[in-house]
Amino acid sequence: MSDGPGAFAEVLRRQRGRAALSQEELAERSGLTAKAVSALERGERRRPHPHTVRALADALGLDPADRGALAAAARPEQPGAAPAPPPVLPHPAAPLVGRAAERDEVVGLLRSGTTRLLTLTGTGGVGKTSLALEVARTLAPDFPDGVAVVELAAVPEAALVLPALAGALGARQPAGSAVESLAAAIGTRRQLVVLDNLEHVLDAAADVAALLARCAGLVVLATSRAALRVRAELERPLEPLPVPERTDVATVAASPAARVFLDRARAAGRAVPLTDATAPDVAAICRRLDGLPLALELAAAHARFLTPSALLARLDQAVSSPRSRDLPERQRTVRATLDWSHQLLTAAEQLLLRRLSVFAGGFTLEAAAEVAGPDVDVLPALAGLVEQSLVVAEEGGAARYRLLEPVRQYAAGHLVAAGEADATADRAADLVLALASGARRGLRGAAQRQWLDRLQQEHGNLTAALARLTAAGRAGAAAELAADTWLYWALRGNTAEGLRWVARVDGDALPPAGSAALHLAAAGLAFASGDVAATASAASRAARAAAEAGDDDRRVEALVLAGSATGFLGSFEEAAAALADARRLGAAAGHSWALAHAATAQAQLLFLAGDLPGAAAGLVEGERIAREMGGPFTLAMVLNVQASLALVRGDDDAALRGWTEAAGLAAAVGTTWTMAYTVPGLAVLAARRGLPELAAELFAAGSATAEAAAVAVSFPPDLEFLARALPEVRAALGEAAFGRAWERGRGLRPADVPRLAADISDRAAPA
Repeated sequence: MSDGPGAFAEVLRRQRGRAALSQEELAERSGLTAKAVSALERGERRRPHPHTVRALADALGLDPADRGALAAAARPEQPGAAPAPPPVLPHPAAPLVGRAAERDEVVGLLRSGTTRLLTLTGTGGVGKTSLALEVARTLAPDFPDGVAVVELAAVPEAALVLPALAGALGARQPAGSAVESLAAAIGTRRQLVVLDNLEHVLDAAADVAALLARCAGLVVLATSRAALRVRAELERPLEPLPVPERTDVATVAASPAARVFLDRARAAGRAVPLTDATAPDVAAICRRLDGLPLALELAAAHARFLTPSALLARLDQAVSSPRSRDLPERQRTVRATLDWSHQLLTAAEQLLLRRLSVFAGGFTLEAAAEVAGPDVDVLPALAGLVEQSLVVAEEGGAARYRLLEPVRQYAAGHLVAAGEADATADRAADLVLALASGARRGLRGAAQRQWLDRLQQEHGNLTAALARLTAAGRAGAAAELAADTWLYWALRGNTAEGLRWVARVDGDALPPAGSAALHLAAAGLAFASGDVAATASAASRAARAAAEAGDDDRRVEALVLAGSATGFLGSFEEAAAALADARRLGAAAGHSWALAHAATAQAQLLFLAGDLPGAAAGLVEGERIAREMGGPFTLAMVLNVQASLALVRGDDDAALRGWTEAAGLAAAVGTTWTMAYTVPGLAVLAARRGLPELAAELFAAGSATAEAAAVAVSFPPDLEFLARALPEVRAALGEAAFGRAWERGRGLRPADVPRLAADISDRAAPA
């Protein structure tokens, strides 16, 4: 009795359907007749000639694994027949760059004998297949019975995984129990099998585990966007390549992500020279693509006709246009790769993924729930997205997640298509507004570092909120957000960016409260940047608007800035009046931050007027308040002024103590504004103690810090110290030695400064 059309008929019909060909079209492509194709699919011819099988495989465009499966199906079970040799391990189309550590780790695990099923997991395009093949090539001598690669992307269902494996091994197609049949064929062979792209046929995991249990010499290396979740499995998540942390040529050249980009650009026919001009653009490309190897390769293909700067401006289009014809269809664009993953998600996971795209930075589970809305059960949906490697769980203390940038942009396209973009972006912006409201006080107290770290984590979401609020015409909310967070922008090296965002807010029709907030943010950031005149103007406008709005909190802060700036400009009476008002309002409101800064600013006025004892007394008061409130920035600011005053009075030891403590505070908290004052002060002391090389290094470090953070020294006595000491150091060293010391100094980090301050203290003060 017939058992159906047979294995060959079923495999041929399935492959023809996948290729979307009619029997007539397949016949024309293969050189057969339509009648012959029909007979094969009806099972009338169950053992076609090898040349017929090859012609059909060529016409269908089958990869090696599917060719093996088709050939195996053409050979019904023949007792005693020897299996065909497995296919040759494919050679890489491109060298594997930046994965040596991962390769060595996986090779070691599979050689250990304790790991027989290892799954490389990660998002699409992260390089799982490339790494797996490199591992397989490295391990080939360890497996005398061979290494086989089974490409499963075209296998439509889990039940066909073992038949595909049988085809790749050259074994007969399983009869009866697929596991038992294949286990019998493998027997005691020492065999490595690479199962590539398992994510859509995860139900085959149990069969793979059962096969491993029966075949002691079998080792399986799998790649999947999700783990198999069987007990025998060891999962090895694969992260994107590290991107350049800085933009200098040496750092970019050493970055694995940049090396991939440069290597593939060279292979595309136009090497990208890495210079001071191109390195920042190459670094930006790597960061924008989150170090995703496939995206880097697709972008690099356009380097043949686009410079790095032009490519950076057109990056989204570059990774969306296919230029690599030898890649599988699903990997010819980033979108095609992500379409493959998206199709495997549940409806709830798809909905959550697109709504999470509004987070330009990371997010917590609570934030995800707020933005997703009530129609999503966030916890299981988020777990599914993490499982499928579309959401990355960040390392660290609190549970936090993020989308790789190519994934985020892809999901954002789905969000727009679903008509949900505006509502979801509004919910995300409201979350940031609530966070910033808490930061308003937190940034000015003992928890300053924690708030700075938290806002730095949320920096991408902060900028996204400002963009949404300005685009949606919510200028008042944007102004409040800027005012609540301006100190973060100034202290963590984002002054120039903060000023750009403030400039984008339309302040023409704002009510007094909004106007006060906007001009306060502008004043604070201008002061950090060294633009004293702009500070005085914006702070005065903010103080007037805040008084009209009845907002004493904004007003007292604006008065401190106005008093400081007008004093630096020489308008001592106006400055004194503003600072007196600030102290009065600050005392009434219990605003310790304003009181400390007002006392220090009043001491600076006395310093500028030549009343050094009065200045010293005022600084003692400012220091007392600063230490009581526990604000690191405020205390470092007071210490900087005290050190400058001590230097003028000839007390170098006191100056060194002040600047050393200020350097330690800035390094511990990660603030750049006060460090821009501290480091040049230490340089002056180094010069005075006969350490010109160290002085030059410190001057360079101060310059680099100020340049990178867009902050500047504006207190006149400090500017005078620099103007006198720097030329003296240059003359003492000579141009060549000075240039070498300057280059060394520009590479110093803030954390290095306290150690260098200790070097100064080892040298006795001048007599």
